[in-house]
Amino acid sequence: MRRRVAAISATLSILVLCSLSAHAQDNSNRRSGFQEVYTGTIASMNGPLRTTTFNLSIRDFTSDEDAQKYLAILAEGNQDDLLRVIRNLDLGRLSTTRSVGRNLIVVRRTQLDDGRTRIVAAFERWPSFAEVRSGGRIRDYPFGIMEIILEAGGRKGSGTFIAAAKVDLKKDKKTGQWTLEMENFGTYPNRVMGVMRRD
Repeated sequence: MRRRVAAISATLSILVLCSLSAHAQDNSNRRSGFQEVYTGTIASMNGPLRTTTFNLSIRDFTSDEDAQKYLAILAEGNQDDLLRVIRNLDLGRLSTTRSVGRNLIVVRRTQLDDGRTRIVAAFERWPSFAEVRSGGRIRDYPFGIMEIILEAGGRKGSGTFIAAAKVDLKKDKKTGQWTLEMENFGTYPNRVMGVMRRD
């Protein structure tokens, strides 16, 4: 059963106009070419509890100008058109103990009103061997998405992880406002726990 993930959906104005707050880069991250590095645990919420550790290394963030361009592509076309434009970008890397790392193709940061920070990172998801051989509906969900909410101070946090997602841009008939909708292939998104920023 598929469920729309309201927690990660955002209106067009929020996605485009959110400001990117500056963070100091530590020496080790500068040497590695990454601005920020986070580690933590992904816990599966579908079926038996399974956990894996992850490393989210951010090299750069998607600019407001690029975000507008991507939304325009979605508005005029579909997620396949968007993926063709961004699939070769390298804004960082997400790796887990169970999978080969994937390049980040969209990374956005928003400063929330309560002092917390929201980071959303997207990548072209890992395909399974069975999927490659047989196809199936999951191929309509080409993105993987991690959302992290950092506590005030930006050192610790938690969030959600969607292993297979599809995206679309819909216009509200009443308000006329565009809304970015993300749909999870599974019943529930996975939990992201114990997030720590590494210096």
